[in-house]
Amino acid sequence: METTSSFALLTYNINDDAMSDSAPRGWTLETQHAALRQLVLQHNPDLLCLQECFGFPSRQVFRSLQEQYTFHGDAPSHRGNCWIATRKDSQLQSDGPARKVGPCVLLPLRLGARRLVAGSCHLAPFAEFGPVRARQVSAIVSEVPPDSPLLLAGDTNMREKETSLAGELGLRDAWLEAGSPPGARWTWDTHVNRYYQDGHRYTARYDRILYRGSTVTELAVAANTPASREPEHFLSDHFALTARVTLH
Repeated sequence: METTSSFALLTYNINDDAMSDSAPRGWTLETQHAALRQLVLQHNPDLLCLQECFGFPSRQVFRSLQEQYTFHGDAPSHRGNCWIATRKDSQLQSDGPARKVGPCVLLPLRLGARRLVAGSCHLAPFAEFGPVRARQVSAIVSEVPPDSPLLLAGDTNMREKETSLAGELGLRDAWLEAGSPPGARWTWDTHVNRYYQDGHRYTARYDRILYRGSTVTELAVAANTPASREPEHFLSDHFALTARVTLH
């Protein structure tokens, strides 16, 4: 088999134990989990990073997903757990045990002769906790040898004024590196996603892909179409991100 130098990534805050206020009558958590499973299988990522997981991945509805993915480990966050998984038939495979660093699960990976460390994270919430998020990211970066490629994906909860933090820690921001495409910016949009009917209407780039030692391309927002015939109903209060990662 010819060895590839790139792999596909999907990161998603699935808000596992809740359902949208806009969900149609008869919609259940089991229905939602089945739709989530289908979404993952449709995108078929080599690397899967999930946040706000509660019963995941032990629930019955995810059994077929576990047939295709190996879930290597998790880390608790302020809400639910972060999980990281690789597709079983992918050339991207684990290269050691997962470990917890605050609200992040880190996993060493190999792609042929290439190595990297990837993390699924869910950083501290709320605007006033920017300094906490800075310390969390710094701790994660400090856990990885400086000469090792690092990929950090998930719900960072970062505000726009915190965007410079990644660069200060030697990381690139996939959205900025892509030229700041408008269509791949917002992973939180309560103008269209009325997950909370009484919630404030605003947009945010909470979910990000930060990295070093690689190139991230094909950045796109996913899970941003209605989950049912109800136009304001989505699988989560967040949208997902997909990308292709190429190791140098």
